[in-house]
Amino acid sequence: MGTRTTPTTGTGTGTGTAMNPITPAPVERGQTAYGAAAVMSMAVRVAGQVPTRVDLQNAGTAEQQLGLTLGAVLVYLRSSFTARIVEQGWAQAAPLARSLVPVLGGRARGVMATGPWSATALVRLGGTPKVDIALLPVRPGSDRPSILHIEIGPISWEMCDANSYTALLHGWRTAANLLTVQEALDK
Repeated sequence: MGTRTTPTTGTGTGTGTAMNPITPAPVERGQTAYGAAAVMSMAVRVAGQVPTRVDLQNAGTAEQQLGLTLGAVLVYLRSSFTARIVEQGWAQAAPLARSLVPVLGGRARGVMATGPWSATALVRLGGTPKVDIALLPVRPGSDRPSILHIEIGPISWEMCDANSYTALLHGWRTAANLLTVQEALDK
């Protein structure tokens, strides 16, 4: 029997019961279990050439929307302002990206084999997103390489090599440029 993802309901006594979205609460015979779940943040670790794609839909209309696919993550953007802020934040990480190995290989590739192997997310970005940047240096005696951590909205990107950083920067830059050109054509 599947679980529903609707909000919890009260029992008729004026108090509702919060249910753990991971472990279903016990349900008496004849009752329906309700629960809720939400993804608050997501970490995406990448290495190597990350595939990127840009798709502009409904160009020149109020429904204009750009879809930027970065690996298994699809980001929807509507304005060049938002895209440019993210692209500039990403570009500011270039000095830290120089600390990354050019291409992750050998034993260090095992870092990519832990945790979830693939993830899919759809994120809508708007306004002025905050871009946080940090370098997680290599630990002595560890197989883990230095990792460049860039957090944008609910997504934390962890790049294990310069190749992945460059691919993702190119994707953000392409999206910002395309939206800038499209908005200039609309005027």
